Amino acid sequence: MPDLTSSSSRQLIIATAGHVDHGKTSLVRQLTGVETDTLQEEKSRGLTINLGYAYHHFADAETGESLCLGFVDVPGHIDFIQNMLAGVGGVEHALLVVAADDGIMPQTIEHLQILDLLGIHQLAIALSKIDRVDEQRVQEVKENLSALLAERNLAAEFFPVDNVSGAGIDALRTHLEGLLGNTAADATDLPGQKTRFLIDRSFKVKGIGTVVTGSVRSGSLAVDDRLVLSATGEEARIRGMRLDNREVNTAQAGQRAALNITLAEDSIKRGDWLLARDRRTAQNRIDVELSLTNPDESLKTGAQYHLYMGAAHHIVTVRPLDAAKKIFQLRSDDNLYCVHGDRFVLRDPAGSRTLGGGRVLDINVPRRGRSSESRIAFVDALKAPIDDALPQLLDSAAFGLDPDALADNYNLPTEIMDSKIAGLDGVVLPLPQTRSRVLLGSRFYDDYARAILSHLDAFHQRQPHVRGLSEPALSKELDFAGSHLLFHSLLEKLIADGAITRSGTLLHLPDHQAVLSQEEKDFLEKIRPILLKSGNIPPRTRELVEMTGIPLRPLERILKQTTQSGNLVKVADNRYFLPETIMELAAFTESLTGDEDSGFSVIQFRDASGIGRNLCIEILEYFDRIGFTRRDDNTRFLRTSKENIFKQV
Repeated sequence: MPDLTSSSSRQLIIATAGHVDHGKTSLVRQLTGVETDTLQEEKSRGLTINLGYAYHHFADAETGESLCLGFVDVPGHIDFIQNMLAGVGGVEHALLVVAADDGIMPQTIEHLQILDLLGIHQLAIALSKIDRVDEQRVQEVKENLSALLAERNLAAEFFPVDNVSGAGIDALRTHLEGLLGNTAADATDLPGQKTRFLIDRSFKVKGIGTVVTGSVRSGSLAVDDRLVLSATGEEARIRGMRLDNREVNTAQAGQRAALNITLAEDSIKRGDWLLARDRRTAQNRIDVELSLTNPDESLKTGAQYHLYMGAAHHIVTVRPLDAAKKIFQLRSDDNLYCVHGDRFVLRDPAGSRTLGGGRVLDINVPRRGRSSESRIAFVDALKAPIDDALPQLLDSAAFGLDPDALADNYNLPTEIMDSKIAGLDGVVLPLPQTRSRVLLGSRFYDDYARAILSHLDAFHQRQPHVRGLSEPALSKELDFAGSHLLFHSLLEKLIADGAITRSGTLLHLPDHQAVLSQEEKDFLEKIRPILLKSGNIPPRTRELVEMTGIPLRPLERILKQTTQSGNLVKVADNRYFLPETIMELAAFTESLTGDEDSGFSVIQFRDASGIGRNLCIEILEYFDRIGFTRRDDNTRFLRTSKENIFKQV
């Protein structure tokens, strides 16, 4: 039986970087004794093409703890920059190799730019091939590199080395071992995050099955854990796990591991993720903080750029939201699996130049209002650490925050996000007919509550004989700019607190007494139940006569009065809907469109809704009249969100 041990010993992953033929692979061989160029083409051409991996094991001098330095040897040639980017996308430290005879070369500069953009600022620089130059040349290259680092506010320690004789190797190795000695075992910036394992290789081993290698970016892994493959949603069980040459039963954030999993190898590609089973949110739009290497350069809207994130490559378009604040939106044709803080690099449409890079700020991009002032303020606040960002977000969110979306953005379990918002000055309100919640700042809640109560009081004084106002009418009269779900939730809390009372469909202050008119009684007793049951296909007026037994003229009077009070919506001359049904149809209409530029036809609406063509036309013409949709020939487009129209219903 194999000796399954814990992975509690620490590990530090270091990526090499630098120009081709400056000795990266030879240096890794000196440090670890491992030859990372394994492809025949690599050996014949004398250059690294694919990623190579090697490990150096040692014991802590004081505690005896088993420690490990892992090296990702990346290509230096421009033709293989995509492999280089995949190699550095999952590490926190780098070793830049610069040949003393050549000095700074084009890939030296670009690799340094990439490391900077990816936030890899723990850097050591090896000055290789010192056997070919004198001391004065070594000093000159060192000074040139120091100036280059200063331009990016970076600093590094220099280590002259000779890969042939081994001179200087021990000093470099000791320095790297010291980095690990001072590094915490958990490499994640935000403790408690859900598990994410970044895959950079997959292959089949005879008698074992599929093996994937990569890095634990957050959370932890254990044998028999079940995770989800990001690209397909397939569940994978971990059969076994290795850290280099050790078989283990657990792995922690910051460690590099090989996993034997229960998936077919051909379903996996470099850049895929293994994720916690409740974490598989995909998106193709993200809001980011993006810095350009040349501040004077501008990005073209509609042009296709190369995005490198994690170990994956995507084609994206870039939309500036607030260039001065470095806030941009990236849109990809394929799904992105990322979270707040993930770093990326952006290259030009030809894939030949690094243009910039940055980090993800928000993965929950709204379909509309993406560049509004409030949205920019929200995204800008996400630049701060989470515990600083949350109070700022809450104080500026007039319509509240979605704690579950925030948890998703930060890759945090619900209970951890709940613990963070528990200390904030806010009220958590459940949203009706959804599983969502909203966190509303106390000052906003108090303002809304005062406005609602004040308006009801004024209404009672004006019309003491009327029982109260319907929810849609109250929303309209208050000109409430938030969603109808939020307004409903505010009312439900006020009702639960005893501040207001709901009688049937009417809202009033608890001490207000009024007698319902006969029309209101007939509506509540005979008409509303029928409309509730019929849903999206309400009976025509004459059908209501037959179903209720109310003669046509009295029925029309009831419908008219009920519409004026806000309890009904007149869609056509002989067709009335309940307000909540109209909102459901509006939500359905929004679901037919991806964004402002997407439209739909009557036929599409009919087929998707199951409503007859004539009634579909009546509904859509009503939406046109109130400004929710607009017709262009045979296609309709959304003009605004349903929340903006609700107060008109």
